Amino acid sequence: MSLTETITIPQVGFTYNLPIGLFINNEYVASADGKKIDTINPSTGEKITSFYAASEKDVDKAVKAARNAYENVWSKMPAEERGFLLYKLADLIERDKSKLAALETLDAGKPYHSNALNDLDQIIQLTRYFAGSADKYTKGQNIPLTHDKYALTFKVPYGVVGQVVPWNYPLAMASWKIQGCLAAGNTIVIKPAENTSISLLYMAQLFVEAGFPPGVLNVIPGLGSVAGTALASHQDVDKIAFTGSTQVGQKIMELAGKSNLKAVTLECGGKSPAVVFDDAKLNNAVEWVANGIYYNSGQNCTANSRIYVQETIYDEFLAKFRTYIKDNWTFGDKLDPFDEKCTLGPVISEAQYKKIRAYLDHGANEEKLNSEKLSEFPTKSKGYFIPPTFFTDVPSSSKLSQEEIFGPAAVIAKFRDYDEAIKLANNTNYGLASAVFSENIRTTNKFVRDIKAGTVWVNSSNDEEISVPFGGFKMSGVGRELGESGVDAYTQLKSAHINLADYN
Repeated sequence: MSLTETITIPQVGFTYNLPIGLFINNEYVASADGKKIDTINPSTGEKITSFYAASEKDVDKAVKAARNAYENVWSKMPAEERGFLLYKLADLIERDKSKLAALETLDAGKPYHSNALNDLDQIIQLTRYFAGSADKYTKGQNIPLTHDKYALTFKVPYGVVGQVVPWNYPLAMASWKIQGCLAAGNTIVIKPAENTSISLLYMAQLFVEAGFPPGVLNVIPGLGSVAGTALASHQDVDKIAFTGSTQVGQKIMELAGKSNLKAVTLECGGKSPAVVFDDAKLNNAVEWVANGIYYNSGQNCTANSRIYVQETIYDEFLAKFRTYIKDNWTFGDKLDPFDEKCTLGPVISEAQYKKIRAYLDHGANEEKLNSEKLSEFPTKSKGYFIPPTFFTDVPSSSKLSQEEIFGPAAVIAKFRDYDEAIKLANNTNYGLASAVFSENIRTTNKFVRDIKAGTVWVNSSNDEEISVPFGGFKMSGVGRELGESGVDAYTQLKSAHINLADYN
C-alpha cells in the first residue's frame, strides 16, 4: 500500500513524492476504510491524484494523538521553545516556497506568479509573527483587590482544537489557524477542503523536519459530511475553528453545541461593498476595486462584489474600470495558471463553475440586467475558466446584490449622497469587510463609524495585514483571527483569588 505518489509539474520543473495518506502522530497512514478522494486540476479538468479520506474512526485516532501530545508534551513545553519551533518552520516554508506555491497552482488553479507565490510570502511572514508571539500574547494580569487579597488571571490554551479550512486559500487559511493556535499552546486536528488537500499534506512533513513532537499537528483530509461532522461533534475536542460558507458555519455551530458545547470561531461568507465618492482619486479607486473582486478569480470571502459609485462620476468610473480590467485581467495565452501572463485563473471546480454560470445567466436572462464580460468563455478548454464580468445599474433587491456568488462577478450601482451610500452598503446579511474611497477625512471616518463590517479599508481593498485582527459581523462569523487575536482566539481565561488574610 503506497502512501506517496510521484507527480511532476513540468511548467516549473518540480517532481514530488507527494504524500497521499492522512497525517497522524507525525506519520502518513491510510484511512481505516481505505476510501480515497480524487483531486482535479481546475485548469484542465483532469485528475491529479487520489488521497486517503478520513473516516469517523480516523478522526477519533487523530484526536487521541492530539490529546496525548497536549497532556504529555506540548502543554509542558516552555512557550519560548514553541516559538523556536515555529521559527524553524518558517525557514523551511521559505526554503520550499516555490514547490508549495506550485502545488497550490496545480490543485487550486491560482496563477503561480501573481497569486500563489504571494500567498506563500504572507504565510512565511505570518509564521514568524506567531513564532515571536508564543511567549508574549499569553500573559495574564495581577488585579489588586484589598490589602489582604489580590487576583491573578491566566490565558491558558483550550487543549485539542479542531480546524476546518476552505479551498480558496488552502495553505494560507490553514496557516492563519495553525500557527497562532500552536503559539497559544494547543494541539491540532485540521481538515483541509476535500478538493484542495495536497498542499497541506505536503507541508505537514515540514513540521516533522522542524522538530514538532508527534501528535501536535494532525491533518485529516476527507469529506465534510464525514470527517468535518465527526470533528465538530467530537466530545474530546475543546474548540472548533472554521472558515467557509455561512451555511456550513451554522452546521458547525449546531454540532458544537449539541456535543460538548465546545468553543467556536467562524469566518464565513461575505458580500462586501466598495463605495466610491466623487472626490476619490479615481484611478486609485478603479485599481483597488478591480483587484478586490477579480483577484483569486473572485473566490474571496472579502471580495468587494458590490460596487457603489457616486452618480456624478458613475460613467467615468465605468469607462476606467472597463479599460483597467481589459488591460490587467487575463487568462494568459495558454489558459495555464503557470503562464506569467495569467492573472485570472479558473474557478475551483465544475460544480462552482456551474453555480457561477447560473448566477450570470439569472442576472442577464431573468432579471434582464446589463452585463459585460471583458473576454469570452474559453471554448477549447476543459478547465473552469470564467471571464471577469460585471452588471451595471443593479438594484439592491437583486439576487446578485444579496447572495454571495464567489466568482469573478461584480454588481455596480450608483448613489446620490452619503446617507444613501451607507444604507446601500449595510443592506446585506453579511458583514465581513468593506472599502471606501474618498479624499474627505470626514466622509471616510463617518464610513468607518457607520459601516457594519469587521474590516474597513480606506482608499484600498483586500490588503489585510497579518498583525491586524480579522473577522466578521452578522452572518459573516464569530470571533477574530490574525494579530494578537490570532493567539487570543485559542486561549481561555482562568482566574485565581489569592487570600492572605486569616479566616475570622
